[in-house]
Amino acid sequence: MFALYGSIVVVVASSVIYHLAQKSISGSGSIFGSLAFAYAIAMVFSLAGMFLQTGKIEVTEIVNFRNWPVLLLGLAVFGIEIGVLLTYKAGANVNTLPILVNGVVMACLIPLGALIYREHISLGSVMGILLIGSGVWLLCNSSHV
Repeated sequence: MFALYGSIVVVVASSVIYHLAQKSISGSGSIFGSLAFAYAIAMVFSLAGMFLQTGKIEVTEIVNFRNWPVLLLGLAVFGIEIGVLLTYKAGANVNTLPILVNGVVMACLIPLGALIYREHISLGSVMGILLIGSGVWLLCNSSHV
């Protein structure tokens, strides 16, 4: 039980810090340089975690191009990072962008979860999609994203 809720706390806390940091990154200098440095920090923590988990750091395990989900994850992480950074630089608000993006992502993942992973779509899920859609509509029409 702690593993589930403790992990959720880590995700929520990290997401809050993530958006505050993204919104606060200076407009001067290279945004790609900022991302490269952030990735370097993430790599150090990831390698330390790998060492704590396995007692070693295996380069061949890290660079395994046959593991296509990890390759897609890398592309997705970069896309999320640069997309959020550019959206904040274009003037998006920190109090609406995460809600808008996560709402649309959830609306996409519910049917994809059913199609790809055979997850059940309940009436609650359908109602949730409708509520997400109305919330996204309200956000887009009442404020500057």
